[in-house]
Amino acid sequence: MYRLALSTAIASLLAGAAPVFAQPAPAAADVVVIQVKNRAELKEKFCSANPNIEHVFVLPGSLFVDAQQMICDSGPYKIYRIVEAADTDDFEYFLDPPIYAKGNRLGCDGKAGLTQQTVAINCRPLASPKDK
Repeated sequence: MYRLALSTAIASLLAGAAPVFAQPAPAAADVVVIQVKNRAELKEKFCSANPNIEHVFVLPGSLFVDAQQMICDSGPYKIYRIVEAADTDDFEYFLDPPIYAKGNRLGCDGKAGLTQQTVAINCRPLASPKDK
């Protein structure tokens, strides 16, 4: 009798949950993953990236060694890395516009170990203050 009651309870629970399982999974957010091999390819792909959606750039960590500037039609971006104060075994990587008030742009950052050769940075849309 106990098995029958338990089986009936489980069947009722699953029957009631069926519509939940039948629903499609939510669509993934619009994120573009872009791999670059050198500075010229970074400039080409980054400067042409859509500033209204998220991107992940996978690139050599050596591109961040010396703080530099990259000029796109939308304005300048600073490329640099710093040792994280709280975790000195890691670098924080940045590709950011120094001027946020100039239209829609991407702001990027990431974190990787000191010895990693390839890093990924997450880039998010940065709307200008007048667009908010």
